[in-house]
Amino acid sequence: MILEIQHETEMNYSQPVSEWLCELRMEPMSDATQRCHSFQISVGQTVNLCHYVDGFGNRVHHFNLLRPPTTLRILAASVVETEDTGIGPMASQTAFSADATADGWQLPLEAVDYLPLRGPARFTPLLEPLLIELRPMPRIRVGMWVCQVAEYIRGRFEYARDVTDATSPIDHLLARGKGVCQDFTHLMIAVLRSFGVPARYVSGYIHRENKESQSHAWCEVWLPDVGWTGFDPTNGCPVNGHFVKTAVGRDFTDVPPNKGIYRGTGTERIQVRVATRTLERLPSLSWHDQLAPLDVPVHSVLRTVPVYSDAEEAQQQ
Repeated sequence: MILEIQHETEMNYSQPVSEWLCELRMEPMSDATQRCHSFQISVGQTVNLCHYVDGFGNRVHHFNLLRPPTTLRILAASVVETEDTGIGPMASQTAFSADATADGWQLPLEAVDYLPLRGPARFTPLLEPLLIELRPMPRIRVGMWVCQVAEYIRGRFEYARDVTDATSPIDHLLARGKGVCQDFTHLMIAVLRSFGVPARYVSGYIHRENKESQSHAWCEVWLPDVGWTGFDPTNGCPVNGHFVKTAVGRDFTDVPPNKGIYRGTGTERIQVRVATRTLERLPSLSWHDQLAPLDVPVHSVLRTVPVYSDAEEAQQQ
């Protein structure tokens, strides 16, 4: 599948801002399941756009502005070709040991960092009843158990916006019984890591035919005979060609699409629009000059901020 993705972020400030620094993690990855053919960032001001690769392998673009306008628009557009490999957690033949643990796995160095509970996916006493219910049976296939965990979360908790925010710990989902994709993903990560299974947070997009496209989050699990493979607890399905990965990390705090710091006071409003569409073939090199206009709903985040404030784009989908 060939997908064109547009991700527009508009920042509005009630008071003038004297300086602004921004990091963007919006460029889709190229790996075994997808290839990013083109990527373009447009900013409403002239900027010196730089980039680097962070410790998780994500491409990060960054720039700063002196005395930016009170309204700033950023558009990230990409063309990505995805492939549905059919290799999900269920393809793994790896099983838990007789004492229902993952002891004895030869973990690669890259997987070790995805074992500790931390950040939003931290340990909490509210997690203990779930761990009792979801404790794996001895010698059960790990991939099958991973799918069971995801289905449990999807069936137990209600999908609802504006109940949590992008950095909410799993305590909020467990206490309120409601949340969005990052909450479901953080909870799944916490459960998997509690039983010694490496799990990481994935930020990206999901393309839905004839429905509103979304920025999205899901979980990837590392299995010895498969490697990293994804499952979406929000929709209850393995990751397929409709998913586009932009960044991976231990939790959301490692992968925010837009993270910035600025000098200023007042109220900040972030408005986000995401649109995806399928293409019959790869476009020309000048495709970004002919982008279809964005005609999709706007998702807003409103916050009051002090001097030198951090600003992160919430992924409330």
